[in-house]
Amino acid sequence: MRTCAIFFWVILPLAHLAAQAQAQEEVRQLKLRNEVVCRVNNDAISKLQVEERMGYIPAKIEAMRENLEQAGQLTKENEAKLDDMYRDPFRDALRSVVRDTLLLQSAKSEKVPVDEKTFQKKYHAKLEELRAAGVLGSKGLTPGEVQQRMRENALRDAFRSKFYTVLDQPSRPEVQKYFIENAPKYQRKPGVKVRVIRVDRVVVNRFTGKATVRDNALDVAEEMRKDIVEYGGDFKEMARERSDDTESRARGGLIQLDPKDFYIDADSYNAQLAGAIRGLKVGAVSKVFEFGKSSWAFALLEDRREAGPAPLEGDLYDDIYNELLDRKTRKQEDEWFRKTLEKSLVQHVVEGKGKPLPMEFFFPDEKKEPAQAANAPRPQDAPAGPRVENAPPR
Repeated sequence: MRTCAIFFWVILPLAHLAAQAQAQEEVRQLKLRNEVVCRVNNDAISKLQVEERMGYIPAKIEAMRENLEQAGQLTKENEAKLDDMYRDPFRDALRSVVRDTLLLQSAKSEKVPVDEKTFQKKYHAKLEELRAAGVLGSKGLTPGEVQQRMRENALRDAFRSKFYTVLDQPSRPEVQKYFIENAPKYQRKPGVKVRVIRVDRVVVNRFTGKATVRDNALDVAEEMRKDIVEYGGDFKEMARERSDDTESRARGGLIQLDPKDFYIDADSYNAQLAGAIRGLKVGAVSKVFEFGKSSWAFALLEDRREAGPAPLEGDLYDDIYNELLDRKTRKQEDEWFRKTLEKSLVQHVVEGKGKPLPMEFFFPDEKKEPAQAANAPRPQDAPAGPRVENAPPR
C-alpha cells in the first residue's frame, strides 16, 4: 500500500536532528531567521520553517559564505553564486511547506479523526528514541514540540487517505505492463550467491580487546572445511558459530552487499574469492584460500545467476505497485491542491508586503499552450525564493 508521507524532522538522521535541536535556542534569538516569508490564509510561514525542509543546504552555504569572507573573497559575484545555490532548494521547500500547511488547515477544518491509541504509541516510542539520542528536553526538542509535530503529521496523513480508495489500487496487468515498458530499468548483472567462513591470523578478544596471534590459522581453516566436506557439517551453522567475519556471521556467512539482493559480483568484491569459486559447481565448497592479507577462508557456492531481467515478484512487484499507487494518489492530491490554491490566499512576503504566488509556481513542470503562454505570468516573475536584492539575511 501507499507509504504515508513522513514529516521532515522524523526522517532526519538523529545526528543531524541533534545538531539542529541544539542550534534552535540560538535560532530563536535571531529575528531574521524567524521572519515571515509567506502567508497561507491565516497561517504565517517563517524562513526557518522553509530552511528546515532544505536539510544541510543552508548550513553548507553559510559555511561557504564564512570561508569566503575570512579569505577576503566574498565578492558580489560570489554572493550571487551562493544565492543561486540557495534559491532553487528554497523554492522546492516552500512549495512543500505551503502544500503541507493547506493539508493541515483542511484536516482541521473537516475535523479529520486520528486514531488516538496508535498516535500515543508512536508518540511515546519517538520520545524514547529522541531521549536515547540525547536530543530531548533541555538539549533539544521538548515533548510538547514533538507531540505537536507528530499530531500535525498524523492529521495530514489521515486527510491524505481520502485521495485513494480500493479502486485506485493498481491491478496485476497494470504492474506487468509497467514492468515490460520499463524492462531496461530492471535488468540484472550476473552474480553468485556465496557463503564464506573466515579464519583470521590475529584474533581480538571482544571483551578485553587483547590481540592474539593464531599461528595455526591455516590448520584451523582446513579442519573446519574437512568437517563440512567429509563429515557433512552444516556450513551455515559453522559460519554462525566460528567464522571470524562478524559482518556476515549472523547471515550464516552469506556475503550480501544489497539488502534486497542475495547475489554479488565476486570479481569486483574480492579477487581471491572470485578465483577460489571460479569453475566451482553449485553446492560445492572451495579449497581453503588466502583471504585478504591476514586471513584464510573457504566458500560455499550456493547459486549462480545469469544476466537478465529480474523476476516480477516479491520486493520488485511491491515496489512497482507502490510506485503506480503513489502516482495515482499524487495525481488526485495535485488536483485537490490546485482547487484549494484557487480559493486560498497564498502570498510571498517581501519586506512585510505580500504578493500572490501564481499557480505555475506550484506546478513548474507543466507546459502551457502557446496561446496561454503569451499572456500568462511567467514563473520567473514570481518571487519564489530569496533573490539577491530581497533575500532575508542568512
